[in-house]
Formats: sequence, C-alpha cells, structure tokens
Amino acid sequence: MDNYKISRKLKKIRRENSEFEKAVPYNFCDRWCKRCPSEKLTRCHLYRDEFEQRITCIAHGKEENDLEITEEFLKYQFQSFQGPIEEYLDEDESFDDIDDEYDEIKEVYEPVQDDLLLKTAEQYRLKTHDFLKDTFLESRNIGFELADDFEAIAWYHTLLSIKLYRALCGLNEPESPDEFGLYDAVAQLAICKKAIDESIKALRKIKQIYLDYRNLITELLALLNNISSRIIHIEESV
Repeated sequence: MDNYKISRKLKKIRRENSEFEKAVPYNFCDRWCKRCPSEKLTRCHLYRDEFEQRITCIAHGKEENDLEITEEFLKYQFQSFQGPIEEYLDEDESFDDIDDEYDEIKEVYEPVQDDLLLKTAEQYRLKTHDFLKDTFLESRNIGFELADDFEAIAWYHTLLSIKLYRALCGLNEPESPDEFGLYDAVAQLAICKKAIDESIKALRKIKQIYLDYRNLITELLALLNNISSRIIHIEESV
C-alpha cells in the first residue's frame, strides 16, 4: 500500500511518529489490546492503567467498570499533576472566551462532517454492519477457521470511520509551529490503512465460503479500495 512517491516531509513525520510511538504507543494503535504484541503492551500506559483498574475491581468483587472504583482510580492518576487540578483551570475565563474557542472548534470540525471520504467510510460501516448482523452477530454456526476474520471485520468497520474523522480533523486544523494536527493525522491514516488491509484480507477469505454474499462482499471490497486510494492521495499531498 506504500508503493507510491511520498514527500520528504511525510517521511520526516513518519520517522518522528515512530519515535513518539515508543513512548506513547496508544496514540498510534488500533486499541485492540488482545492482538497487540506483548512488547508494546508493556510500554503502553493506557493499557497498564486499564489493566490495573480491572484487577482492582475484580479484587474487590466488583464489575470491571465499577463507577466507585473508577472514580478513586482517576483521583489516584491525577496525583501525578503538580498541584491541585484546579490550578490548571482558568478561573478568569469569560463566556466570550469560551464562545471564541467554540467558534474555532466549529471551523475545524464542521467542514469534516461533509467530507466525501468520511461519507464513503460511513457507507462501508453501515453495509458491513448489516452483513455482520446477518452472518456473524446473530449466528452460532461460524466456523472456527473464519472466527478471527469475522472478528477483524467487526472490530475495524467502526474504527475506520472514527480514525478517518480524527485524521481529517487534524488535516483541517489551523497551521501551528509544532504541526500537531498534521502529525496526528498521519498517525491516524496509518491506523486506517491497517484497518483496510486487515479487513480486505478477511473479506477475501470469507468470500470463498459465503457464496450467497459474494456480490455484497465485492461491494465492500470496492469501498475499501476506494477509501485506500483516497488516503494515498491525501498522503501524497502532505
């Protein structure tokens, strides 16, 4: 998928993102912890925090997302801040300032909602959801050899839309010295490409077995390839 000409700037961003990933891998991952290499999990603060919270709940005989324990856990995490959390809030901020910030946010996010690429991803999500509902979500007859493939499609069909939206928002942010929006967008597009590659691989395998759905799967593959080609176009423009 990367057999195309990329700019020096994109190469630089990818190289620096790979360094950032060593410190905070969860900003660059698909959040599928159980399929993540153990080496990366040991470096992921988010995974360790969630695991510790889950174990704490189990140790106290509570459900994994018990509200009381979660609240105490968050208080513990905020202790790492230098001073009370209130110090990070601007008490003098006026409603006019808040309105100005809201207007700036609208300028970034509202145009993205009408982006054709996002609409294509949403079309894929809806069609895939219907396909999964007919074949996977309400069926107990999925063969063992296809279970991982259906699970991959189920995981990535929603993630793709979410990550594309975040990437497009990053690309639409005003220019800044650190170019955070652009760097984040490149990272999110990398996750999108992984989601597409894994989904295409799974769909092609399923297509050989679920003959009644060959036309629909062909359509899903076409949508994914369409999204893929447009991601490449975006990256070429960086």
